[in-house]
Amino acid sequence: MGETTEIKAAIDYFVRGEFHCSRQPATKLYDFNSVKHLAFGTKVAGRTDEFFVYNAGPDHVIETINKQEPKEDYWLTVYSDEKPDSYELMGYSLKSTEYLMILNLESVSFDTEDKSIKRVKTEEEARHINHLFDKTVIDLGKIDNPNLHYYIGEENGQPVSHGSYLLLDGKVCFLDNIFTSKDHRGKGMANALCQQMLHDAKQEGAVKSALASSQMGRSLYLKLGYREVSKMWVFSK
Repeated sequence: MGETTEIKAAIDYFVRGEFHCSRQPATKLYDFNSVKHLAFGTKVAGRTDEFFVYNAGPDHVIETINKQEPKEDYWLTVYSDEKPDSYELMGYSLKSTEYLMILNLESVSFDTEDKSIKRVKTEEEARHINHLFDKTVIDLGKIDNPNLHYYIGEENGQPVSHGSYLLLDGKVCFLDNIFTSKDHRGKGMANALCQQMLHDAKQEGAVKSALASSQMGRSLYLKLGYREVSKMWVFSK
């Protein structure tokens, strides 16, 4: 029972974190107990909708999805330790395998002295950083959100890494969009970036952190003290 409660809580943190960090003007979040539906209202990262599933059979999931009438391409994220093969038989393609992870912030401390990490606070800074990375690293419409903070890591005065964290309910830190430029990987920049953000979130009152890790980022988060609570099988349709 305790493990089930923990997974459900971690999924809730993740889905709400995704909602707030990816939110567009028309974005809505629907909760159908075992299936959660994030409807963006526009195309975001190649999909208009995403469905999150835990402890529900494929037939029920597909029935729930069809009732929502997703607009175009959508993703289906299934939380399960074992690969749910039945979705591929239904025409879905496995896009990626990720890991839902949590960290108890009360039991850890962070080193924030190694690298040049700073929080982005102004729209002018945000525009400059988006230009340097040649992509939307920072949503200009969210730069003033008091619960969402954007950070960059610099090397020789130039931004080479970025990330953000959202404070949920004043107590849960949701890390998002952690990235380091290819030429600067392996130098500890992502580690320093995460440590600074987790330190600052803890100072704000966060007692836990939740995130979804890719295969590539998994070892970093394990070193930071995160532990896996479930695999995430991300399918596209």
